[in-house]
Amino acid sequence: MPEIGAAGRPGAGEQIGAAGRTGAGEQIGAGERSARRLLVIDSALLMVIVLAVHLALVFQDGSPAYPLWAVALSWFAAVFTLVAGASARWLPDATLRVVALVAVIAYGVTLVTFPAAVPAEGIDRIPWTLSASGAAAATALVAGGRSLAWITVLAGTTAGIAYRTLYGGLDVAGIVNDMQALLTGAVICVIGGHILSVGRGLDAAAATSTAAVARESAEHGRLAARTRASTLVHDEVLATLNLAASDLPIPPALLAAQAAQAASMVSRLVDEQAEEPLVLRMALADEARRHRVGFSARGESTATVPAATQEALVGATRQALRNSLEHAPGSSCRVELSIDGGTVTVTITDDGPGFATSEVADDRLGIRQSIIGRMDRVAGGTAHVISLPGTGTVVRLTCSTTPSRRLDASGDRGALRAGLAAVAVIYLLTQTVCAIVASAAFPGTWPINLGLLLAALLASEILRRTPTLVPSRRRMALVVAIACGGLVAGTTTLPFSYGTSWFAVAYVFVFVALALRGRLRVALYGGVFTVALLVATGVVTHSPASQIVPVTVRLVVLIILTAAILLVVARMQRRIAALHHDTVASAERESWTVAARSELTTRVAELGRTVIPLLERIARSGTATAAERREYATLEGELRDSLRAGSLAREPLVSVVAAARDRGVDVVLLDDSGGSIPDELVDPVLVWMASAISAARTRAVGRLLPPQRGGSATVTVDSNHSEYGAAAAAVQSDNRGEQVAPGQGPVINFHGE
Repeated sequence: MPEIGAAGRPGAGEQIGAAGRTGAGEQIGAGERSARRLLVIDSALLMVIVLAVHLALVFQDGSPAYPLWAVALSWFAAVFTLVAGASARWLPDATLRVVALVAVIAYGVTLVTFPAAVPAEGIDRIPWTLSASGAAAATALVAGGRSLAWITVLAGTTAGIAYRTLYGGLDVAGIVNDMQALLTGAVICVIGGHILSVGRGLDAAAATSTAAVARESAEHGRLAARTRASTLVHDEVLATLNLAASDLPIPPALLAAQAAQAASMVSRLVDEQAEEPLVLRMALADEARRHRVGFSARGESTATVPAATQEALVGATRQALRNSLEHAPGSSCRVELSIDGGTVTVTITDDGPGFATSEVADDRLGIRQSIIGRMDRVAGGTAHVISLPGTGTVVRLTCSTTPSRRLDASGDRGALRAGLAAVAVIYLLTQTVCAIVASAAFPGTWPINLGLLLAALLASEILRRTPTLVPSRRRMALVVAIACGGLVAGTTTLPFSYGTSWFAVAYVFVFVALALRGRLRVALYGGVFTVALLVATGVVTHSPASQIVPVTVRLVVLIILTAAILLVVARMQRRIAALHHDTVASAERESWTVAARSELTTRVAELGRTVIPLLERIARSGTATAAERREYATLEGELRDSLRAGSLAREPLVSVVAAARDRGVDVVLLDDSGGSIPDELVDPVLVWMASAISAARTRAVGRLLPPQRGGSATVTVDSNHSEYGAAAAAVQSDNRGEQVAPGQGPVINFHGE
C-alpha cells in the first residue's frame, strides 16, 4: 500500500503549527486536524455498513428481544458516531477528540455489558454493534492514537468470537463477519494511523520550513535595509559632505538646500523604506523612477512574492538600469513587470548601441554577479541578457512566486511498514479461516474455496512484489484478471449467502490495494464489477433482498470509503500546501518588516549622532571654515569606508587612515573580495597596507581584490602602485633569500603610473 498524505479540510483562517502528540489545550497543525476529521467521517461511513447489515437482518428475521437499556446503548453508540462524522468538519479539535472518545467508550461499554443483556433463551447472532470494530478503531485513532485503535479492534474481534461461542451464533456467516471486520479494522488502524502520522509530519515540516524562511527573510530584510541606507548615504550624504569639504565656489543657498534635503531623507528613512519592498510593483516602480525610465505592469502585478525573490529581482533590475544608463546614455529604456500563473518576469529593455554578450569578460561583475549570479542564487531564478551590436539590449529576469521548500509527507515509515506487515498476516489468516469455515459448512466445496483463497493470495503477492508504487499496466492487468476470474468462479460454483461469499471481500481488498497504489479508476471498475456480479447472482438465484444487501453493502462502502479517502486526501493536501504557502508568505512579510525596520532604526540612530548634526549645520551656516571642511572631509571618508572598506576597516589600518586624512590625504579603502579572504590572511595585509599609507602625501587607495584576480590586495600611494602576493599562507623567501612572514607574499612595486 502506498504512503498517503494528510487529509481533512482546514477551516478558514487556520494556521499550520508544530506537529506531534498534543495534550489538552495544546494547539495542533492543520495537517493533523484534517486527518482527525477525516477519520471521524470514515468511522461514520463504516458504521453505515453495520447499520445496513443489521437492518437487512431485522427485516429478514426480526429483532432479538434484548433489554431496552442494551438497545438504547447500542443505538446511542451508532447514532453518536454518525452525528460526529456528519459534524466533524465544523467541530473544534478538542471537541472532536472528546466526541471520538465518547464513541469509543460507548462501543467498549456495549462489549462489556453484553453478557448482562443476553436473553435466557440464548441468541442466534450477536448484536450488530459488536461488529462495529472498524468504526470504533477510526474514532479510537482520533481519541488515543494507534495503540488504542489496535486494542479496540482486537477487543471487538475477541469478544465477538467469545460471545458467539458462549451464547450462540457461531455459524459460517458470523465467523466470516468477524474475520472481515478484523481485517477492516486492521486496515483502518494502519492507514488511519499513517494519515495521522503524515499530518503531524506535514505540520512539523511546515513549522520548521516557516521558521527557516522567517530567518532567511529577516536576514534578507536586514541586508535590503543596509543596502537602502548605504544607497542613501552614497547618493545624498557623501555627495553633500564632499561638496561642503571642497574649495569649489558652490552657492551657499544650493549647498544648504541639498544638506537639508539629505538630512530629511535620512530622518524619514525608517518610515518610508522599511515596508516598501513588500510590494514588488512598488519597488520596481521606485527603481524606474530613480533612474528616470518608464515602467509598466500587467497581469497579477499586485501579488506578493517571497522576500528573497523580490530582493533578487529588484537588485538585478537596479544593476541592469545602471548598466543601461552608463553604456547606453540617451537611449530609451523601460522596465516591465509581469506575474502570470506563479511566474514573475521582469524585462528591462533599451534601444542603445548594444554589445556582443559573448565578449563580456568574466570580471564584469555588473552582469556576471549582480544580474546573472544574483538570479541564480534564487530557487528557480534565471537571467538572460540578449544583445547584439546595433540592436539594443534586453535583460529578462524570471523566477517563481511560490516558496521553493517542499513539505515532507512521508510520515512514520517504520510504523507504516510494520503495520502493512501486520495487515498482510491478518489478511492471510482471516481469509484462510473464512475459506476453511465455508468449506466445513458446505461439504464438497473445499476445492473451489481453496482455489479462491490461493488466487486471492497470489494477486496480493503480485501487488506486494511490485517494484514501483504504481503497478505497470501488465502487472495491473494480471492482478485484475486473477481477481475477476476468482469472482466469477466463486459466484457460479458456490451457494449464494453471506458466509459463502467471503471471497468477494477478499478480492475487493485486492482492488483497495490497487487504489492505494495509484490505480483508483481500475479499482473502482473492479468494485463495480464485484457488486454487479453479486447482485446479479442474488437475483438469478432468487435470493431475497435481505440476503443480497448484507453481501453487497460491505463491498460498496469499502470501495466508496477507499475512493473518498484518496480523493479527499489529495484535495486536502493541496489545501494544506496552499495554507503553508500563505503561512510562509505571512512569516516572510512579518520577519522582513521587523528586521528591516530594526536595521534601519539602528542605522538612522547612528547617522543621527554623526551625520545629521553636520548636515543641519551645513544647512544653517554659510561659507565653511578650513577646520569645518576638514571635519566634513574626515566624516565623508569614514562613511565611505563604512560602505566599501569591509574587512579593511580594522586596526591597525583604521588609525593610520585617520591620521592620513588629518594631514589632508585623500584615502579610499575598497573591499572587493566578497569575503573570500579569511581573517587570518587579512591581518598581514592590513599591516602591509598601513605601512604604505602612512607615507602618503596626497592620495592613497587600498583595495582587497576580487577572487577572480591572482593577487589578494593592492595599494596605490601617490603615484606608486604595489600588489600584495597571492601566496598568502606560505612562508616564502624573497629575491635575497630572506624569510618573508607567513601570510605575506612577494610585493611587486610599480613606480610611476
